[in-house]
This record gives sequence, C-alpha cells and structure tokens, in this order.
Amino acid sequence: NPESKQHDLIRENIIWQLVILLSSEQSTLELKISCSKALWKLAQGSVSNCRTLTETKGMLCLATLVAKEQGELRYNCIMIIKEITSIAESDDGFRRSAFTSSSPAAKAVVDELLRVIKELDDTKLRVPAIKSIGSLARSFSAKQSRVIGPLVARLGNTDQDVAMEAAIALKNFVSTGNYLCSEHSKSIIEFEGVPLLMKLLNSGDKSTHPHVLALICYLAQHDSNSNVLIKAGALTALQTIDPKVNIEYTELETLVPSTISKLQSYLTVEQQQTESSTGIIQFITEQSKAVVDTIGGAIPPLKKTRIQQFLKAKCMELALMSVYYLKKRLAIEEPAQKLR
Repeated sequence: NPESKQHDLIRENIIWQLVILLSSEQSTLELKISCSKALWKLAQGSVSNCRTLTETKGMLCLATLVAKEQGELRYNCIMIIKEITSIAESDDGFRRSAFTSSSPAAKAVVDELLRVIKELDDTKLRVPAIKSIGSLARSFSAKQSRVIGPLVARLGNTDQDVAMEAAIALKNFVSTGNYLCSEHSKSIIEFEGVPLLMKLLNSGDKSTHPHVLALICYLAQHDSNSNVLIKAGALTALQTIDPKVNIEYTELETLVPSTISKLQSYLTVEQQQTESSTGIIQFITEQSKAVVDTIGGAIPPLKKTRIQQFLKAKCMELALMSVYYLKKRLAIEEPAQKLR
C-alpha cells in the first residue's frame, strides 16, 4: 500500500529528527524536554516506533541523557526506556534484535538503569528503572548475575513501592516462562534474597504480599532452594496466608498449594534421612563398644596371634551388620524420593 509506506516514512523521519534534536548539544534544555515528551508518547504501545528508536542512535542518546541530565529530562528519558523495554517483554522478535548481549547501545541502557537502581534514592526514577530491568529478564544470560544483586538489595528498601517492584521484577527472572529460571533462582539465594522476602511478608505492606508469595513459590520449584526456604519459615508463611489472597490473585490459586506440598515432601524426606543417619551412628557406636568390651574380657587368656584373628573376625562382623543397616535405610529412602 503506497499510502501506508508513505505514512511509515513520515513517522520514521519524525522520530529521526526528534532523536537528532534530543542528542544535539546546540538544543536548549526546553527543546530537549519537548522532544523527550514527544518520543515518550510515540513509544507507548508501538512496536514500530520503538524499533525505529532502537535502529537510530536513540538508545545511546537516552543512556547518555540519563547519566548526565537531571530533573524532568532525565525522568522522561527513563520513561521512554520503560516503554521500549515493555514492548520488548511482549515481543520476542523485537527483544532479540534490540537487546542482544553484543549491542553497545543495549549495554549502555542496562548499565544506566542499574546505576539508577543502586545509587539514586528517588522512587520516581527507581520504580520505572526496576520495571525496565524486569521486562528484560529473558534477555540476560545466567552469567549476568550483576542485574540480580541490585534488585535483591531493593527488596529491603524502606519505600514499599520500590520493594514491590523489585519483587515483581525478580519474579520475571524465576518464573517458569524464563528458561534460565533455575540459574537465576540460585543467584537470588546467593544474594541473601530469602530473608528479605520473609521480612517483607512479616512487616511489609500487604499490597506487596501476593508478589512476594509468588516469588517464594517460584524459588521453591527448584529442590536446591528448599532447605533455605524452609529454614527461613517460608513453609509456615505459605500455610498461614489469608485465603482471600489466593482467591484474589489467580496466579497463587494453584501455585501456593503445589508449593506447600513440594516443601512438605522435601521436609519428610529430610526427616527420614536424619533419623536414618542418627540410627546408623548409634548402631555403629553400640556395636563398636560391644566389640571393645568383648576384646577387653578376652585379652588375658589370648595370645597375640589369636587376638589379631579375633579382632579381624569382629571387624568383619561389624562391617556386615553396617551394610545390612544401610540396606534398610535405602529401602526407606527410595519410595520417599519418588514423592518429591
């Protein structure tokens, strides 16, 4: 369609011109603010406009302005980035083309977003920056744990809006839709995220609870995290939450019961293993004591050679009895493992 093509060319030219004015040192602050507002509006919900922005020098320009500018201009630039990353979250093709690991522009934007999250004590800037990183969760490799640390740290933020956005963003990293969810969940555990999540549940605003609970549930999907979660009190927290929360948030309706079942199963297996190990230690201790007592009573009438033969026989007997006890332990553990 010629008219459609002409419209696209006009649209792309307008975006190009706005980016040029925004990045020009000759442009006044007022002009740059006006350009940033226009680009923000153009980026909202438009894949084609966001694609044009990323194909120009728009991304590098935005990263530079976030780093150098203050006030309304910086805020507008962060909001443009938020709109671009929001489109990237819902459009796989756009995300793969615009936010590749080898893109200098994408790296510059991510670096500035992380700096805002870590260094700027401004909720108005931090919240959209955190949202942007969360939207790009599927763009980061397992090695890029540098993006996880700042988000985990913000779980402990005194501003509940910031803490809630951090929980939502981290959920994007560990939900089943992210094929690196297992690796990212390990990073959250390593950055001591679980104690902060439990603190949010116990003392945080109730509006944060559904997002925290969902994050805990996704972390619990990986067996390696179960012990940490149980020790922190996550199982008890899930068992005692208000039933209304599960009804109001459909994501939790099946997620919470299945997580409770999974953690209970893990706890049962751990208890069986502990009881079995304790029994083995007690058994070997008692048998060893019996062997020593028997040898002690037999030493006077026995000669050196006969003592050695006697010790060898008793050690063999103890070893065979230990093997028998271990077989009994395996018989208990095997069906228990199938429950996990």
